[in-house]
Amino acid sequence: MEFIIVILIPLGLMLLGAGFLVVSQVSGFLQSSALNRRQQLSNMIIQQYMVQIAMAQSQISQRGRQLEVLSSKLALSNQELGRLNDMKSKFLSMVVHDVRTPLASIRGFSELLLNKNVGEKEERYLKNIVSSTDQLGRLIADLTDLAMIEAGKLKVEKTIVEYADIARDILPGISINAQKKGVDLAVNELPVNCPVSGDKFRLSQVLMNLLNNAIKFTPAGKRVELTMRREGKFVGAYVKDSGIGIHPSETKRIFEKFYQAKYQKDEKLRKQGWGLGLSIAQEVVKAHKGEIGALSPGLGKGSTFWFRIPAGV
Repeated sequence: MEFIIVILIPLGLMLLGAGFLVVSQVSGFLQSSALNRRQQLSNMIIQQYMVQIAMAQSQISQRGRQLEVLSSKLALSNQELGRLNDMKSKFLSMVVHDVRTPLASIRGFSELLLNKNVGEKEERYLKNIVSSTDQLGRLIADLTDLAMIEAGKLKVEKTIVEYADIARDILPGISINAQKKGVDLAVNELPVNCPVSGDKFRLSQVLMNLLNNAIKFTPAGKRVELTMRREGKFVGAYVKDSGIGIHPSETKRIFEKFYQAKYQKDEKLRKQGWGLGLSIAQEVVKAHKGEIGALSPGLGKGSTFWFRIPAGV
């Protein structure tokens, strides 16, 4: 019995050790297999990312080449636009220089003939010629200003000016225009002792443009009102009319060069302007470090055009 026990104990230990060894080998194999699967999965994911990165790099390279082509085309387009802009400026200068002299001659000879004894029909024709030359003269003046603005040479000669004098110098002529149109021009009390540093001629040009536009687009029997006042560090001018009003989409566009309101249905009024006056006025106000704008409740409800410039010396 003791002999059997002596034999069985070592045998049991050997079997137990063999079992542990088998379990260890199987466990190691299973762990190794799991690690291999994870490694393979990781390698697949990395490979997919590498493929995606390569595709992205290819797309970036392709987009880069496309951008280079577009940049080259854009550079050529800019060069062409610059050339066309230079041609336009030269054309404007040529028109202003070459048309002004013969236009003055036409007007002068027409006035000379008006002073002679001519028939009623001839007198009417001559007055139409004078009126047309005046209209062309205003266009040439606007084109001159436009050419100077685009060349960056708009002259603004600032001096100390009494703000109210800007209006006083032009109101007599504006009043005559209002009377001819049958429009009531109301001028509120002008500010006193309100000096500004500005170009009196240019600022008068801005105010004249706003007033003439208000009168032009206001029906007979209606009212145009001018208000000038001090507003803290600024002085402002407001021209309120009872005219056709402005569509909300056009309150900013009307200050663009050559733009005319699309909702203005009166062709006679459209033909009386070229869409330059407000654009020039905007540049003049900017040159005085001011701002200009327009407000309107809507079509048929009148509008208010205004501009502000810094007050004081």
